[in-house]
Amino acid sequence: MRKFLAFIVIFLLVMVVVADRGLHSAAQNEIAKRVSQRYQLSSEPEVTIGGFPFLTQAIGGEYSEIHIVTGAMTVNDVSLDRVDVTARDVQAAIGDLMTEPKVIAKTADATVMLPYSELQSRLPQGIVIENKDGKPRMTGDLAVPGGISVPVAADLDVSIDGDVIKVTPSSIEVSDAPPIQLGSAVEDRLTVSFQVPQMPFDLQITKIDALPNGVEVSAEATNVRLVGAASEG
Repeated sequence: MRKFLAFIVIFLLVMVVVADRGLHSAAQNEIAKRVSQRYQLSSEPEVTIGGFPFLTQAIGGEYSEIHIVTGAMTVNDVSLDRVDVTARDVQAAIGDLMTEPKVIAKTADATVMLPYSELQSRLPQGIVIENKDGKPRMTGDLAVPGGISVPVAADLDVSIDGDVIKVTPSSIEVSDAPPIQLGSAVEDRLTVSFQVPQMPFDLQITKIDALPNGVEVSAEATNVRLVGAASEG
């Protein structure tokens, strides 16, 4: 009898774990599908709902953490390579989560990768951004006053002012320069700025860094609706 009861207990525990993992996977897939639809992604993002067991979180409608990583997306004609967002203190009723999910996070922080192609497209024709010794660098032939082109090279500094990204050259090198002062003209031509589009998940930019593989934007948000239109419920 004891063996039978022990078997029943073990069987029930196994079934609970299986149900927990099954519901966990289904919820992750549903969030991924909704995020993909909302931002018109070419592939569904990776979604991980943290915490174990999942069932206790689902019953309470509160989740400690949800992690979402997207692939490439385009926002207002600006290309983003990746959005990596971690939402904390998330609220979502299990019914909403599995049907028409409304997922609201008290806080969220994220990194958004902006490819250098977005910066390069705003630079003068003939100037490219390359990775040299682990640092981004602008090089190419630049048209300058007087109807001539000169080979130039410069490091680049990226900064953020509100919702405007500014690219400024530094350590400018001008080869085969004519006997006229070109420093200020080259700097002016290689300095560009553009407005950042509304970030996914209503993220607000807090920091920006130029990395070897692109511009990494750090951002955060509060009371953010991860899934579901802002006009819903």
